[in-house]
Amino acid sequence: MSVSIAFIGLKGHQHIVLDAIPGLPEVEVVAVADDSPDALKRASGFPGTSSDTKVYLDSAELLRNHQPDIVVAAGTDRDRADVLIACAKRGIHVICEKPVAKDLANLDRVIEAVTSSGIKCTALLTMRLEPPYLAVRKAIAAGGIGEVTQGGGQKSYRLGERPAWQKSRETFSGIIPFIGIHAMDLLRWTTGREYVEVMAYASNVGHPEIGDMEDNACILARLDNGASAAFRLDYCRPAAAPTHGDDRLRVAGNKGVVEARDGAVTLITQEDGPAELPLPPGVNLFADFLEAVNNDREPFIPFAECAKMTEVVLRARESAETGRPVRLPTG
Repeated sequence: MSVSIAFIGLKGHQHIVLDAIPGLPEVEVVAVADDSPDALKRASGFPGTSSDTKVYLDSAELLRNHQPDIVVAAGTDRDRADVLIACAKRGIHVICEKPVAKDLANLDRVIEAVTSSGIKCTALLTMRLEPPYLAVRKAIAAGGIGEVTQGGGQKSYRLGERPAWQKSRETFSGIIPFIGIHAMDLLRWTTGREYVEVMAYASNVGHPEIGDMEDNACILARLDNGASAAFRLDYCRPAAAPTHGDDRLRVAGNKGVVEARDGAVTLITQEDGPAELPLPPGVNLFADFLEAVNNDREPFIPFAECAKMTEVVLRARESAETGRPVRLPTG
């Protein structure tokens, strides 16, 4: 059975879906929208497109003219909530960029629209799909480190040439919601622990050319069992570095420590020295989402968890803006 999809916005990780399409021949790209004519010129080369695929500069026009089965929403942070709500009202399933919304008021609107409509929705929290973090989660679930006592993560990126929309707080949510969500989500997901309080700092110290965008942030957090966590974020990775990003996740427990770094996972316990863990296969987010839609089940990354993590990072940004710790709702 053919599945029709549309792309609204080409400013994020839409390649996660595009890369999966060749292995899913039943997928048809019916329309693409973005406010950049140059970006739209590339659409004709996307997998799943045909001479019938339409392009639009306005997402509202796309939705007036098409009723795709799935929308991939990868536009600016500012526009995401309105696109999700419009799709929910039309009964269109959505794969969206993160964060789910740019602020708490719009997050509430999105949660109401998605939950009341019954559509399937997931966010591109793509690091969950990667073998190293699947291995960390498995090791912790198996009791490899015992009770979680401390955790932390790092995301260090090359700055490169940032698009204009990321340089304005009007269109960009900031370093904490945009990349901090990955690190904080990984710790929550791999440990099963919840955040109860956050304290954060964020600023632009060395890169005035990026406007409102921050070049660094630190987040401290307390978990629901009393454990602590710390996250480092920056856009200061040198251009000569061998990779675009330097991502790390470390979780310590009362029986051991597990760490993911440089694509490998190491576990050390009270009984055994450091051992590199085998990596399971990664998860194909789009294939999983199609199956979730077809079988009326939750996708690999359920919407409720996407919404929860959006709230966590928006509260952390609030802490950075106010200079005060922020308690997180429980339950």
